[in-house]
Amino acid sequence: MTVSVAGAVVLAGVITLAVVDHGSSAGYNTAAQRWVLPRLGEPGKVSLASLHGRPVVVNFFASWCTVCASELPVFAQDARALRGEVDVVEVNALETGNGQAFAEQYGLGSSVTAVLRDVGGSQGDGLYQALGGTGSMPMTAFYSSSGKLLTTHVGGFTASTLSSELHQLYGLSVPA
Repeated sequence: MTVSVAGAVVLAGVITLAVVDHGSSAGYNTAAQRWVLPRLGEPGKVSLASLHGRPVVVNFFASWCTVCASELPVFAQDARALRGEVDVVEVNALETGNGQAFAEQYGLGSSVTAVLRDVGGSQGDGLYQALGGTGSMPMTAFYSSSGKLLTTHVGGFTASTLSSELHQLYGLSVPA
């Protein structure tokens, strides 16, 4: 009986180690106010702290998300138009397909400040969860220039609704 109990304890430990995402402890952080995430498809990482000084918009996407597909061109266009005034960061989360190919399809790498991969959580969604994400995509978080979380938005943006949000939160006007 003692051997059975000891075996069950060892098995539970092995299962726990297999489920825990050790990538989140390897220099990454998914806390809503101090995140540090790996770049998607390339080496390096980006932190919220490194973007200090400008407002930061963090938009979460996944390749399976049809609403994401319709709003990503809007984020890419606004990021290009507002370069130097706001940092737009795209974060691939809850991915079940090829997030890197999806990001490349929309030219995010050359448009936005950074394209990142979420880590941790139950499905590679640690930051997404920390910001209140519950499985609906897309989701967008808006930070002040000092790194304070201002608000989150669940659902897609059109050109006019994103422009309105950027104006309301940051006083920015997207050039036509």
